[in-house]
Amino acid sequence: MTTVPLTAPPGDDTANPAEAVLPEVAGPRPTPVGLVELSERVVASILNRCPWLFRAVEIFLAACTVVCLIAIATRRSPLPLLPIPLFGVTYLLLRRLRTAETRAHRFRWSMLTALAAMAGFWLVSVVGRWVS
Repeated sequence: MTTVPLTAPPGDDTANPAEAVLPEVAGPRPTPVGLVELSERVVASILNRCPWLFRAVEIFLAACTVVCLIAIATRRSPLPLLPIPLFGVTYLLLRRLRTAETRAHRFRWSMLTALAAMAGFWLVSVVGRWVS
């Protein structure tokens, strides 16, 4: 009667662990996935799962622009107009993101859209400190 050591791979009935043969991996080994490819996959899956996301961002940008326009009358200052061009750039980048076809282009346009929107919101906070 032979005993199989615990370190032997499944299906290997050798009694000596030094004689154990590792199973061959069929096919080519997968290449490691980098951070950029992983980010591209995540962005593509989010945009595919949430087709309403584009419309929601457009509505949110329009609401922020209207708030900036209302702030002109309430603050009696033209400073709240400063973020509006960045919101316009964000809208244009969002349109480019919607028409992007490859995962790489979608990732790049989404990053640019997010950066432009964040810069606009940062400018809103700076203008809020200046005006008050």
